[in-house]
Amino acid sequence: MIERDDDLWPQINAVANQAVRSCALGILTTDALAQQILLEWKARRKGDEPPSHGLLRRIALRICSRALCEAWRSPQHEVRNAAYENLRRYLERSLRSTGYAYRLQQDTHAVEDVLHQALEELYLSITRNLQAGPADPASFLKWAQTIVIRQAHAYVQKRDKDSCLSIENQQELYNEIPSDEQHHDPQQQIERQELRQTLKDAILSLRNRNYQQVLLYTYFADMDESEMASHLHVPVQEIYMWRYRALRALRKKPEIMQLLQIWRE
Repeated sequence: MIERDDDLWPQINAVANQAVRSCALGILTTDALAQQILLEWKARRKGDEPPSHGLLRRIALRICSRALCEAWRSPQHEVRNAAYENLRRYLERSLRSTGYAYRLQQDTHAVEDVLHQALEELYLSITRNLQAGPADPASFLKWAQTIVIRQAHAYVQKRDKDSCLSIENQQELYNEIPSDEQHHDPQQQIERQELRQTLKDAILSLRNRNYQQVLLYTYFADMDESEMASHLHVPVQEIYMWRYRALRALRKKPEIMQLLQIWRE
């Protein structure tokens, strides 16, 4: 019988610690996982050969996968939050180790967008079916990896098919926005027009037409989410998502974010 003070225990404990940090923070403790690894290995071992590091790691990930799946399905808000935080970290590392990593690096926010889509798919699946996920919870991590890889494939395919907006299309979109005529003081009107032009140029610099539209309609056409959804023939949830992503893309230009705040005042 292997006890905690035997030579094998430090190896099991190290594997458990690494696995918890990888995908089970706040869900499993290192000590609890190490005990489960030991029990599971003892149940399957044959002979006196010590387990390899690879075998211990596979056992650890299967245990973590079951615990993570249970947390993802949990009705408790804090437990679910812990599950999504772990999923985000684990799937980001997985995504960066796939063949899509290099192609996604070509776009600043590509990895973030793919992760968001994968996590959204996970969220929608569990809200529609409380028993969603793989039949074997031990394969939950691989199941989630399949989702993020599928989203990465879809992202790359769509990006490759989408051409950049032509100058004509940008001008067409620009012309949809009404002029700002509320300021009658000549100097104020000139300053307002310059601010308006600066913001429009910044918004039109976004490559995604949907992001452009939702910001232009929000800041210059004074349209609410329902009006935009009706105008663009999309669900309201899409409007929220596009605006969130568009503003996130502009955050790397803090001066533009400040000007947007000034414009709304």
